[in-house]
Amino acid sequence: MVRLMKKMIPLLVTAIIVLSVLLVFGLAGKGGRNEAQKPSATEGAAALNTASPSPATTNSPAPDITEEPSVTPEPTPTPEPTPTPEPTFSAVLEPKVEGDGAELVTVIVTENLIEAKYAYDASEEKLSKLELSLEGEGIGGSSYQNKGFEPWVTYPVTVTDENGLTKDYTFRLVPDGKNIPVVSIYTDAPVKNRVDYVGGRIYIDGGDTLAYSGKNIDGASLKIRGRGNASWDQTDKKSYRIKLDEKASVLGLKKDRDWVLVSNHFDKSLLRNVVAHSMAQQMDYLYYTPTHILVDFFLNGQYMGVYAIADKIEEAKSKVNIYNGTNPEEPGFLIEIGWDYSQPYVRDRDYFDTDIIIRLFVKEPEITSANNADMMYIKNYIKKAEQAMVAGSGYEEYIDVDNFVDWFIIAELTNNTEMAFYRSCYFYKPEGGKLTLGPVWDFDMAFGNHEGDIKGYNGWATAEASYHYVNDTWMTYLVKDPAFMEKVKARWQEVRDRLLETANATIDTQYALVKDSAELNFKKWDILGKKIGIGTVDYKVYNTYEKQVEYVRQFIINRAAWIDQRLGN
Repeated sequence: MVRLMKKMIPLLVTAIIVLSVLLVFGLAGKGGRNEAQKPSATEGAAALNTASPSPATTNSPAPDITEEPSVTPEPTPTPEPTPTPEPTFSAVLEPKVEGDGAELVTVIVTENLIEAKYAYDASEEKLSKLELSLEGEGIGGSSYQNKGFEPWVTYPVTVTDENGLTKDYTFRLVPDGKNIPVVSIYTDAPVKNRVDYVGGRIYIDGGDTLAYSGKNIDGASLKIRGRGNASWDQTDKKSYRIKLDEKASVLGLKKDRDWVLVSNHFDKSLLRNVVAHSMAQQMDYLYYTPTHILVDFFLNGQYMGVYAIADKIEEAKSKVNIYNGTNPEEPGFLIEIGWDYSQPYVRDRDYFDTDIIIRLFVKEPEITSANNADMMYIKNYIKKAEQAMVAGSGYEEYIDVDNFVDWFIIAELTNNTEMAFYRSCYFYKPEGGKLTLGPVWDFDMAFGNHEGDIKGYNGWATAEASYHYVNDTWMTYLVKDPAFMEKVKARWQEVRDRLLETANATIDTQYALVKDSAELNFKKWDILGKKIGIGTVDYKVYNTYEKQVEYVRQFIINRAAWIDQRLGN
């Protein structure tokens, strides 16, 4: 057995050697086949640094490091929870007023305002005793004053719905406005004359029109007195002057304290002042022209009719700027032509006449002596200007000729004989400047509405009228000067169409706005189809409001045609 084992050992060694050789050569062949996949020494280091193969893959090829890395998918977002709706005020408010006179009231709710609007001819005393009640769906409770309301004053109203939410309202009792603004004034005492002011307060509601909506005044303090001549002495529909305690914008106009309410009682069209001033505002050399806005006017709760509210003619930088600082050695003046025999002390104090024009009154500055140095200066200046106009030469040194031309065209197109240096006629001289006509004013008796008008459109109203107070005027002499009339002709050709278009458009828009209020006005003042004042419009033919308006429109057309003919156009 030992001998046998000794014989087998060489064979086993040989077999082991053969197997080892075969194994080595087999591995070498396998490595040759994968040579292209073997990394270099540096690549191998990199591969070893970037990959840590598991034992099962020790002999696998190295990974391709250029492959895109795998992307981890974004987590699915968790949906936001649906918010719970906030509770909203749910009550539906239906307020009512009850009591004697409630049938005259319409209640309207707009956003946070409750208005009880009453008819114009209703008694405010009766309406002030009305009771307010709140009805509607979803009302859980309310807090308000339920009786005894003063017109225009706002009262708080709070409503709670069934969810416990509240909403604040205001309640007020106001006139049922038509299409034009409402002006309502309450005075502390009766307005008795044109001298003594009385205190009061003013409410203005701009209404729903685009031009004036939201332009309101709620109870501003003021002082008020009468104004005017014929409109105060000869009619119950009187004009007024108001002075606010603090400056305020009235219906969008520039802030001021001084305003006037013009009754327009002798103008059955109610439009003459508005149309004339709209045309005058088209003229470059009428440097300031007041604006007239038609309103429904109430005084102490009583409807007074359709008025025009306007800015007052006075010295101011934005109005008649006579104190411009250019040359104090040549002072400025604002002068009115006319008189008022109800105040003779004023006439004795500072009225004066020229050789041609009578009753000139210095409105600014205040002059208390006829021998005052300023009075002597302006009287002497006007005298020299007047002499030059009479002579027909040299007047350019003393007057603003372009201004005189524009003033003449407006006065003549409207045929305003009251502007013929008689009454409601203004002119001024700014510091260092020349005599300037205007601002134009008072057209209720113009457009063929005055017994002094020239019949048949056959003459210049401010220079050739036969009425007793239109004798010689400055225009009487200027119209005789060819150089002046050439300027008038050229200017007329330039502005004619613009003025007629302005007049026609103003008549159209203002008539549309005021026609409903005009019905109330002539219910209050029964003058259609009747003789009134010194107007010469045939009241029997033009016996309706619409006919009165068309008379004004046609008058302007006819008067423009006459001016064309007279100037040789």
